[in-house]
Amino acid sequence: MKTKLQKKIDEIIRVNHAGEYGAQRIYSGQIKFCKKKELKKKLEIMIAEEFEHFDYFDKTMLKKRTRPTALSPIWHHGGYFLGAVTSVLGEKYVHACTEAVEEVIVDHYNTQIKYLESLGVEKEMLKKIKKFCADEDEHRSFAEQSNLNDQSVNLFKSLTKNLTRLAIRLSKKI
Repeated sequence: MKTKLQKKIDEIIRVNHAGEYGAQRIYSGQIKFCKKKELKKKLEIMIAEEFEHFDYFDKTMLKKRTRPTALSPIWHHGGYFLGAVTSVLGEKYVHACTEAVEEVIVDHYNTQIKYLESLGVEKEMLKKIKKFCADEDEHRSFAEQSNLNDQSVNLFKSLTKNLTRLAIRLSKKI
């Protein structure tokens, strides 16, 4: 029987594993349909970081015998679809998607960092989450700088943030 702390650690692993997988799928869709060479190069750098993050949580999931989310098929297809659509809509939507998703993820990771620090547990995981949070914030910052003063995508960013928050809530438990 797992303790309350072990269940919370499982939740952290599960949701981060799902989130990093979803991010890979978004970037995969964007890369596939991206027409701009420079943007595609940047997206390829960002997806490589997402694979690094995913690999850590994938290995940790196996080590700690944490079950993955049952929602992976939705994140697989939904993430790719979101990436493909934003890429087809154009560069400002690619940046808006990245900015919105990564802003929510940075907040999400910061909440986990505070939790783990407060308990003084899972020091290796804490170190990794801090690094991954910094990577995600770099992605967010790049996207934000690319879309400065473009208010036309605000509704899309708001919708994307809310979808990301919903995905996080669902992936923690399901």
